[in-house]
Amino acid sequence: MVRILHTADIHLTADAAEREAALETVLSRADTSDVDLVTIGGDLFDSDVAAERRRDSLRELFSDRSYPILTIPGNHDADAFRSNLFFGESFTPATETPFGQFVISDARVTALPYTPQATDDLLVALRDREPFDGTEFLLLHCSLEAPIRGGVGEEGEQRYFPITKEELAELDFDYYLAGHYHSQHRTELSNGGTFVYSGTPASVTRKETGRRTSALIDTDTAQDVQLQTLESFHYDALDLRVTPGKEERVLDEIRSRVATWENRQVAPEISVDGFTEMDETTFGEALADASGDVPVENGTRTVDHILSHPLFETFQRRLEERERLTAVEERDDYDEERFRDDVWEETLAVFADLAAEGELT
Repeated sequence: MVRILHTADIHLTADAAEREAALETVLSRADTSDVDLVTIGGDLFDSDVAAERRRDSLRELFSDRSYPILTIPGNHDADAFRSNLFFGESFTPATETPFGQFVISDARVTALPYTPQATDDLLVALRDREPFDGTEFLLLHCSLEAPIRGGVGEEGEQRYFPITKEELAELDFDYYLAGHYHSQHRTELSNGGTFVYSGTPASVTRKETGRRTSALIDTDTAQDVQLQTLESFHYDALDLRVTPGKEERVLDEIRSRVATWENRQVAPEISVDGFTEMDETTFGEALADASGDVPVENGTRTVDHILSHPLFETFQRRLEERERLTAVEERDDYDEERFRDDVWEETLAVFADLAAEGELT
């Protein structure tokens, strides 16, 4: 039995104190979770320079822990852990190539320092590793074959160490603890192993929205991999579209979401577009009141003058009579309100453009 807390992609740098605070939160979680090991799947630092500048201040954080902290270099800090550099008594950088192995309780962690490609020689060496009678973990920094829902931060722009699920399965580990992509993700592999990205413990870019997580692996429980939310800095976003007559519904949704952001380490933003039958000044004031201090991008347009136009009224009446509407109603997934809203939105957009161009008189 072993308990491991896994994190990755902290990207420590001098001008982002919230990331070091998130690291402290992760270690506090480890303190209260009775773990045997903390793993960091690469990119602890945002750069080799950041590692040099932050090393002294981190020694206290990485000392006097009841568990070891095992990290591998990532593509951002590939050369940060040169020999003879001291980061703290509890901290072990795994820099041995092609990989190092660390035994914790009845488990073994194979730690793979960052390398740009999964070469045939490397994959063969991993497959032919010395046998071990216990649970096996692979700690790596990689680009999994499938895009990860929710964004990959800036790491999606270039694929470092690309590898497929099948290649990983052929290595026959029980757990694959990964870094590089910034969103949490868990997937089961064909060999029965579990692959997990913990995601960043604090948002690094605006693309990383929502509360952040760390991964707790407990090989002695049925729910062996848990992605647990952290009280740490993150971005969040609310994107809404309003249609005439539904203004209050949108405002209520904003008020509700804003309430959830209170007392959280969050940098939220709201975007609202669409059309309203209220005048633009009045609706803008209502948005500001509902959102409080949260920034709002207001892309709405009033269509009160269009709704009362005879041509639009005729169109709306004819829409009710169309055979297409009757045919659509026969579908099992038909949603009349949604269908009307979609048609209405597209029509309002056309009419609004015509009015702006002086074509609607």
